[in-house]
Amino acid sequence: MIFLILPSYNEEKNLIKIFSKINKLSKKIQITVVLIDDCSSDKTHSLKNLKKKFKFIYLKHKENKGLSLALESGFKITKKIANKKDIIITMDSDNTHPVQIIPKMAEEIKKNDFDIVIASRFLKQSKVNGLSFFRENLSLFAKYVFKFFYPFKNLNEYTCNYRAYKVKLINNLLKKKTFFKNEDFNIAAKILLYFIKNFKNLKVYEVPLTLNYQNKIGSSKMRIFKNILLTLKLIFIKKL
Repeated sequence: MIFLILPSYNEEKNLIKIFSKINKLSKKIQITVVLIDDCSSDKTHSLKNLKKKFKFIYLKHKENKGLSLALESGFKITKKIANKKDIIITMDSDNTHPVQIIPKMAEEIKKNDFDIVIASRFLKQSKVNGLSFFRENLSLFAKYVFKFFYPFKNLNEYTCNYRAYKVKLINNLLKKKTFFKNEDFNIAAKILLYFIKNFKNLKVYEVPLTLNYQNKIGSSKMRIFKNILLTLKLIFIKKL
């Protein structure tokens, strides 16, 4: 079983499009969508009643807690129901990530025993569409900063949230009670650095990502300069 965790804040229209794509995908794979509604003010809650061809779990926060704690809520749900052979995938809810590569990501873990599979913007076959010059170059800058301070064989993508994990990694992460607190969009980088620092013989693989930012309906929830500071802070943390 694949558990797809979607942390969401006011992404109703984008989620409708994502669910339509997952309906088609569910003919090929077994997938459970775990939607974490981070106290949205739109009609995200109404998606509970939308007809679906996949298993669906919905949790709504009573207050807006941010991406990091929304991910933690999703991980806590999978910890209760996933077995060690299952796969956990995290993905953005803004319809910029292609669901079509989910089977490929899961296959790399099952067949080749990778611990983490990352959808990467930095491979030859990757494409980035619709992203501003500033945001695209900011991501490129982050790539080189992390590669310099935390080099890892064949790893280029440190900050993208579109990833597949073995269940055992996420369950280990949840033992750290305060790991997700006081974080924001930088949490993807923090999670990866934690595994790099603490897991010997970690196997990480990247698959090409076509990021379609023009598909997104609505504005970005990322507070850019706050997350630049939070991301840079990770470089100087000795222990995660």
